[in-house]
Amino acid sequence: MKNNITKSSIDFIPKIKTHVKKLNVSNFRNHKKLQLSFSDKDILLYGFNGVGKTNILEAVSFLTSGRGLRKAKIKDLNFIDFKNKIDCKYPWSINSDIVTPEGKFNIGTGINIKNCSRVIKIENETSKQSDLSRIVKISWITPQMLLIFQSSMQEKRRFIDRLINMINPIHVNILHKYEKLIRERSKIISDFNENHIWLEAIEKEIIKLSIEIIKNRNDFVLKMNDQFLNVNLNNRYFPCIKVQIRGEAEKLFNDSGSEKYSKEVLRIMQYNKKCKNLSFPGPHKSDINIYRISDQKEIKYSSTGEQKIILISFILRHCDLMQVIYRQPPILLLDDIIEHLDEKHTMALFKKTSIYNAQCWFTSTNPKIFKNYPSLYEPINVGDIKIKDLQGNELKYA
Repeated sequence: MKNNITKSSIDFIPKIKTHVKKLNVSNFRNHKKLQLSFSDKDILLYGFNGVGKTNILEAVSFLTSGRGLRKAKIKDLNFIDFKNKIDCKYPWSINSDIVTPEGKFNIGTGINIKNCSRVIKIENETSKQSDLSRIVKISWITPQMLLIFQSSMQEKRRFIDRLINMINPIHVNILHKYEKLIRERSKIISDFNENHIWLEAIEKEIIKLSIEIIKNRNDFVLKMNDQFLNVNLNNRYFPCIKVQIRGEAEKLFNDSGSEKYSKEVLRIMQYNKKCKNLSFPGPHKSDINIYRISDQKEIKYSSTGEQKIILISFILRHCDLMQVIYRQPPILLLDDIIEHLDEKHTMALFKKTSIYNAQCWFTSTNPKIFKNYPSLYEPINVGDIKIKDLQGNELKYA
């Protein structure tokens, strides 16, 4: 039988939208047990403060690698029965079906109560966190992220590195090794250890990892800045920005290349070491600067309202970049973002998310704000969620 699909009809076949199809949560934060099913429509979680809207977003954020949108410790996620003043005896767990253009995947994650480590299962098989990143990307904006622009340079570096890691999932592992070796080097020098061969081997590995970090950051900055030059957002409401990463290490690397950089940093390390000076140039000292292109105004001098708009613009462009690289944008979690936007910025954001080719999740205390949302969405009153008990059995992470 001949295929009767014409070229014109193929053009109208809808793309698969990445979305959470099912979410089962057990003993997570203030949720003893939740069982939720969704279409591919955007999700609005609404209700009074304290009912657990953000906790559901956090559960979704654990369907990919990392420590979730609050950067919480694994042991701190367990349900606590405050009414009876006892800790829950069951470990937290999350199980979800995720639909992507590559197919449907079952993801389970939870805590191994014996050693407080995170357990991950994909299609009921034990897996690594990096495997999650290959299946689904998840990004978010939270009110706490606004503090990034007023925080320490270390926190700004972590913010940028987290975004890089979503594109290059081994970036954070490289950073962890780099930081661990710096601590080990410091300990050896402080303890007057005379093992010069071992110390030099550590220093060479530090330099090698620093080059990888600088290259990853340079590549990210170049691609992000290109995204802001290729305007597809309404820059009247979401301003174009420019990211710069500066430091002695970056200048040395960019001016001299890998070989000369390695020799010079090793020379500085060895010279400072004689004076018991532990410092040396490296990406652990980099400065992150973000400017608004229109007037070259640095973000830290902007008002709180401007910083919120710029943060939204930054994350949306990062999502666009991931769409370019992976042909699939991340699921986007927007926690308590709408309340403090004016009507024009709200509608500009709605226009973007309503045509976004992945599910967007919003939280709000006021569902009326969404009455003019440009497409269909699924409102869920978190306070009225009916908790189903499956014959008293706890949900498992796979």
